[in-house]
Amino acid sequence: MSLKTSNDWNQFLVRFLLAFGFWEVVAFPLRMLFFSKFYFDPSLSSIFVPMANIYWIGPIAADFVTIFALGALYFLCKGGLPEGLVGGLLFGILFSISAYLGPVLILSTFLKIGSLPIWWVWVVFQSLQAITVSAIYSLLVRE
Repeated sequence: MSLKTSNDWNQFLVRFLLAFGFWEVVAFPLRMLFFSKFYFDPSLSSIFVPMANIYWIGPIAADFVTIFALGALYFLCKGGLPEGLVGGLLFGILFSISAYLGPVLILSTFLKIGSLPIWWVWVVFQSLQAITVSAIYSLLVRE
């Protein structure tokens, strides 16, 4: 699918809205679950903004852009992937390895900072997002 016709765009936008809506319902509790340990850690208190000062439009806009870009990449790569859920999961796993796991491994190796647990929690959170969203994009196939 190459997004050349209005029907292709319609299918893409419907999948995008479903993926975005589902992820926003899941993302807020996951963020609280994953990052609450670090939020109350005294050694990391300088990098977190107090909850009262967070403008929630930032994380929502970041999710919006990420999910749209993942969808566009999925539709560009769809011809070379297996059909259905297997292709979506494969795309999500490969994308998360290349976009999240690889940079964290490089940074922890070259910067002598060491492997911070917050980096790995971020990798897991973003990988869950990529795998979930790409699975949703692959499920609604009607060609």
